[in-house]
Amino acid sequence: MSGTSPALLPSVVRAIERLTEGIGFLAALVVIPLVLATCYEVFARYAFATPTIWAFELGYTLMGVHFLLGGALTLKRRGHVRIDLIYGQLSAKRKASIDLALYLLLVLPALVLVSLRMLDHAAGAYASGETTGQSAWNPPIWPFRAVIAASFVLLALQVFAECLKSLSMLRGRQPSREDAAAR
Repeated sequence: MSGTSPALLPSVVRAIERLTEGIGFLAALVVIPLVLATCYEVFARYAFATPTIWAFELGYTLMGVHFLLGGALTLKRRGHVRIDLIYGQLSAKRKASIDLALYLLLVLPALVLVSLRMLDHAAGAYASGETTGQSAWNPPIWPFRAVIAASFVLLALQVFAECLKSLSMLRGRQPSREDAAAR
């Protein structure tokens, strides 16, 4: 990265974070059909004694989509659980060093491997016509698996952006107000 233009790093980070924010907004919207399906199921079950065959399955898949697609946005906003007994007492540069080391040595390689495996898993489900097998509705499973893979790819991109921000901090760039508040 030594040949990388200093102006390029913030623009790459901004682009990734705009994508993260946009996908996070869409993930938040997934709650609407989740609530509607759940309310319909409760109403049909108790008012008409006719439970649906699809609401439970739709509910847990939508909840999974909502949860997984929110992971990158949670990272961007520094919302993941962190035990910071020692970390919280460190300087911004030391925090950036620790973040960069952990992201590059553990998190990013793991996310790349999981992303590739989940892409293969989704492609296999598509090719075989695999279904959920959880209800009489029994929809194809590949769209859900594709969203799982996409969520891990998005999280890997956000981890890459966090690496760039840590590098920038280590190079002496003053953090933005948002970065400073998060650290």
